[in-house]
Amino acid sequence: MFHRFVAAVLILTVPAAVHAQSFTLEQRVERMEAESAIRRALIEYGKFLDAKDYASYAALFADDGVWTGGFGSFTGPAAIEAMLTENLGAPEAGFVNKSNFHMLTNPLIKVDGDRAQVESKYLFWTASLDNRPTPLLAGRYVDEFVRQRGEWKIAHRTTWGEIPFRDPNDPPAAGGGPAAAPAPLSTEERLRRAEDQLAIQRVIVEYAARIDARDFDGYADLFAREGEWRNGATVRRGRAQIKDLLVGLFGEPAPDYVNMESYHLVSNPQVDVDGDRATARSRHLLIMRGADGSPVPELTGVYEDEFIREDGEWKILRRVDNPIMPTPDEWRKEMAERQARQGP
Repeated sequence: MFHRFVAAVLILTVPAAVHAQSFTLEQRVERMEAESAIRRALIEYGKFLDAKDYASYAALFADDGVWTGGFGSFTGPAAIEAMLTENLGAPEAGFVNKSNFHMLTNPLIKVDGDRAQVESKYLFWTASLDNRPTPLLAGRYVDEFVRQRGEWKIAHRTTWGEIPFRDPNDPPAAGGGPAAAPAPLSTEERLRRAEDQLAIQRVIVEYAARIDARDFDGYADLFAREGEWRNGATVRRGRAQIKDLLVGLFGEPAPDYVNMESYHLVSNPQVDVDGDRATARSRHLLIMRGADGSPVPELTGVYEDEFIREDGEWKILRRVDNPIMPTPDEWRKEMAERQARQGP
C-alpha cells in the first residue's frame, strides 16, 4: 500500500516539476515583463480615455488593431482616434476631467509567445448632482494582444457592457513612424525592474490597508525619513508630522480597533522606475457606511507619488493627494459639518 501511495505522489508531482523546470530564467523574465506591459496598457487605456488623449489611446493599438464596441467596429489607430473624436468630442485646451473616470481591475492574462489573451473588468464612475462618485456602467474587456516591434499592442478589443448589458456585436448605427526601440536590458536588470514595480504597487495597497486599520505608525513608516504628504495647501513632512496629522483627524485608536465604518479602494496603478527613484499614479475611492448601514462611495481622487529606495526598501518620498469628487473645499465643509453634528 505504501509503495502504491508513493507512486501516486510521484505521478502527481513529477509533471509539475518538469513543467517548472522547462522554462529558462530568460523565458520566466520575458513572461513577467509581458504581463507587466499588458497590465500597464490596460491602465493607460483608461487614463488616456479619461483625459481625452485620443492619439495616445489609439497608439495602444497595433497597426491593424481592431476596436469593437457600442459605436461599431474600427480598424487601425487613425480610424480609432477619429471614432473617439466624432463620438466623444475633441477636448478643449487644458482639459482636466473632473466629472468621470474608469476604474480597471481583475486582469486575467495568458501569454503565448508574441500573443496574449486578456480579459479584464471596468467600472465607469461619474459625478452625481451633489458631486459624489456614482457608478454608471460596468463591463468587461476581451482582448487579444500582440507584440509588435518589441511592444505589446492591442490586436483586438471587444468592449462588453454588463450592467446595463450592451452587446458589442449589435451596436447602434454609426454615423510619423514608431519610436526607436530602447537599448536592451540584461535579464538581471529586467527582473530587478519587475520586482521594483511590484514592490511599489504593494506600498500603494499597504497605504490604504494601514489607514483603514488606523495603524498610524505603519502608515507613517511607508514614507521616507524626509517624506512629504500634501493635499492642497496642507503639507506634512517627516514621519512624525504625518502621524500627528492622522491622530488629529481620527484620534488615537483603541488597541483592539476594527474599522467597521469605512475603507479605501486603490486601483489603476502606474509605476515608472528609474534606478533608485520612481514615480507612480493611482486612483483611490473612499467607501463609508451609510445611515442604513449600506456602503456609500464618498470621496474619490488621484495619488501622484514620488518614490525613493531608502535602506533597500521603496518608500514614499512625496505623495500628492488630489481629491476630485467632491472637491477639497466641498469635502472640508462636509467633514466640518459632520464633526459639528457629532459634538465634542
